[in-house]
Amino acid sequence: MSRPRPAPAVRQPAAAPVTVQAQTRATITGHLTRPQPRAKAPDAVVPPAPAPRLPPVADPQEQALQQARRLGGLGRYHEAEQVLLKALAADPVSVPVRRYLATVFLALAKHREALSILRSLVQTLPDDEQILLNLSTALFKLDNLHEAHMALEDLVRRFPANTQARVNLASIHLNNLRDPVKALEVLRPAEGERHAALQFALGCVHGKLGAFGPALRHYERSLEIQPGHTESLSNYLFTLHYQWPLDLDRVREISARQGHALNDEAIRRGLVRAPARPRPVGPRLRVGVLSADLRVHPVGHFLETVLDAMRHREVDLLAYANQTKGAQVPPRIRDAFGQWRDILDETDQRVADMIAADDPDVLLDLSGHTTGNRVGVLMRRPARRQVSWLGYFGTTGLPFIDAVIADPVCVPPAESRFFTEPLLRMPHTRLCLTPPAAAPAVAPEPPMAALPWISFGCFQNASKINDAVLALWKRVLDAVPASVLRLQNGRFDEEQQVLLMRERLGAAGIDLRRVFISSNLAREHYLGQYAEVDVLLDTFPYPGGTTTAEAIWMGVPTLTLATPGMLGRQGQAMLENVGLGDWVAQSEDDYVAKAAALATDREASVQRLRGLRRGLRESARQSPLFDAVTFAADLERLLRDFCSRGA
Repeated sequence: MSRPRPAPAVRQPAAAPVTVQAQTRATITGHLTRPQPRAKAPDAVVPPAPAPRLPPVADPQEQALQQARRLGGLGRYHEAEQVLLKALAADPVSVPVRRYLATVFLALAKHREALSILRSLVQTLPDDEQILLNLSTALFKLDNLHEAHMALEDLVRRFPANTQARVNLASIHLNNLRDPVKALEVLRPAEGERHAALQFALGCVHGKLGAFGPALRHYERSLEIQPGHTESLSNYLFTLHYQWPLDLDRVREISARQGHALNDEAIRRGLVRAPARPRPVGPRLRVGVLSADLRVHPVGHFLETVLDAMRHREVDLLAYANQTKGAQVPPRIRDAFGQWRDILDETDQRVADMIAADDPDVLLDLSGHTTGNRVGVLMRRPARRQVSWLGYFGTTGLPFIDAVIADPVCVPPAESRFFTEPLLRMPHTRLCLTPPAAAPAVAPEPPMAALPWISFGCFQNASKINDAVLALWKRVLDAVPASVLRLQNGRFDEEQQVLLMRERLGAAGIDLRRVFISSNLAREHYLGQYAEVDVLLDTFPYPGGTTTAEAIWMGVPTLTLATPGMLGRQGQAMLENVGLGDWVAQSEDDYVAKAAALATDREASVQRLRGLRRGLRESARQSPLFDAVTFAADLERLLRDFCSRGA
């Protein structure tokens, strides 16, 4: 779906984070040796035996710190907080206790409490890099972006070897100031270091600049340094799906290897729960939903009517919402859940405890390896069954995911081998779009009915438009000389992105006079832009999702190239489910031929496109792609059957 933010169908990979440092630089050496009192020497001439030496007794403050750090290592920060508060009550001025308490407060999202302690500590230790770094993090988390930025600039200037400070500063330039060039400038002096977060950040920056080759190399480097580094794994797998040709055997192998490394580390740290026994499903199926996108978002667009239909069935829905505060949640999504838990600021351990206590029959993870995922929760195995659906588009490679929901078209039987998980196939489609409430009426005429050219369009995320796509589009434009291409997406509100795309178009040999580039509008206005194109040209191997379904609703077909894999066949699955299978190309030559056929008999093409505009919305409404009532019944049946296995 869609890693992006505005209208495109795919989610963005994780962004370089502002990281809280959990390790302190100070060491505590408070061991005391209390010698036993000497016995009086006897009168005999034999020298007295030395008194036995007892093991040292640890200082209470150090004991508390050791216990708190052990709990923190297990993600049990709430318990660590209580230990530290008790120690602080005994010694209110203890620097080691206060500094680790600030770290624990940051982990618990108690940013104001952390900031209060850190400001005090800075007065005492103005040159302590760790304290300064965590101070900048607290400022950032409290939305004091300017002060956080200045604090990190000063920290990097004073301590240029502090790699984590560079990572956090680059994150601000990349994600907040939208300046990847400056972010790269900040990171470059440390580029060769063996530092997983640094290599991850470099991958994010290169990915933002469209340099996917270097991005992949940096993610690989991060995973070499720290196998199972969840953010690097997610971004690495996500970025692979932009590359053509896509090697799905390689994707599966890497997913499995890294997933097992992550699972082994979780077991080593004692984070994994003993699996709950299977049980018969009761009259009402309890379904937990873990997602960062229970909101106005492409994932939300594919959930709204499905959840609304499911709540009228024998299903209890439990939400674990990882989205940012203030996210716009459609009423039908919020009202569908009998229980709603906001978990953004909760630790992985705390969320896992919540889910285990709620004890759903199945937990649906809607993030996979995309932004906002809570792999740290899933690896703790809080639910009896954990299933991947909707927000991700392939194998997760994670041993703690029990199944992936697919459909007969997007994963035909021969392609099951690309998954480490068992597949649960819906009877028709794995996707069901909510009809856009604000959609304008379908324009009755295709543009080519009144214009001397054919208007092709692509409203996809610019990251999907790789060089192979541009080369194929060049062939289409050459085959249809009387044609233009309209490119539109949210990234094109940045001048740098427009210039980059124009450079790439020129390098592909495409006449820039035939290309119109524009940024996205609000959804209701953006949907109106479909009236300006005759046919959408899909991307590959990462095709459209939301955009293809929305185009169908607006009466516009998408010419898609079917490629192997759940993602590669996403457009094919949508089009076949609404009776538009003739718009699915099986090869690049077929893609060009289908596009060129539009110009062979213009009058016939106008009649064909006019017919779609006049009847496609109503026929689509009755199709599996939009019929949420039937989809919800199919999904409930699928989950009940799966949860009943082995019970």
